[in-house]
Amino acid sequence: MTDYTPSNHKAINQVRRQKDHARYDSEAIHAILNNNMLAHVGFTLPPGTADEDDWPLVMPMCYGRIEDTVYIHGFVSGRMMKALSSDNPPKVCITVSQVDALIVAMSPFHNSFNYYSAVIFGHGRLVTDPVEKSQALEVITNQPFRHADRWNDSRLPNKIDLQSTKVIAVRIEKASAKHRLGGVNDDLKEMKDEELCKKYYSGVVPVKMVYGEPEASSYNQAPVPAYLAPEHLNKERIMYDADAKKE
Repeated sequence: MTDYTPSNHKAINQVRRQKDHARYDSEAIHAILNNNMLAHVGFTLPPGTADEDDWPLVMPMCYGRIEDTVYIHGFVSGRMMKALSSDNPPKVCITVSQVDALIVAMSPFHNSFNYYSAVIFGHGRLVTDPVEKSQALEVITNQPFRHADRWNDSRLPNKIDLQSTKVIAVRIEKASAKHRLGGVNDDLKEMKDEELCKKYYSGVVPVKMVYGEPEASSYNQAPVPAYLAPEHLNKERIMYDADAKKE
């Protein structure tokens, strides 16, 4: 298990608010990555890029993970792919999050979520090795299907597909995970105020993503794969123990 604990309080991955909700071990980071399908990738364009004025960019992307490396892919001439495959390896920040409940308090300043989130930092690297590229595309493909083997249950990429697609690898160099589990935390004084408690609702609203029955295309003639059935896609996620202590 890799430990990403910050070396000092100024480290980029140091959680500064609600530090008791933070984890810095790879078990926590990997669990959050494994259980989700959408990442937000933050980067800046290389100096001299026309008409961009150094704006930072954050793009939603599908992804996959192999050990301590996160892979993303895109069209070969896309600006993200060009930026992250430059000769001077650019810095990249990738975030992944999931919301499990709305926390509804009497005071809006105590509203919150129950959630898990991961923030990772690394440098972009263009994947040029054909074997690594194929493995990366496989895990990216399988990620949304709860890691079922959709890759090998598909028409595999041809030469044109591969030539038009770049794959970027980001090895996790620094990272943090953060979670919140539990109920409402209104001020103690207000929790004892019967008038307020009768007037303003407080509680927890669970949030769940639910997959429905597959709807075949107009030209489909194949049976529905078992891994697309709701009972597979909706099975409970295996999440790390948020209260576990690091070894």
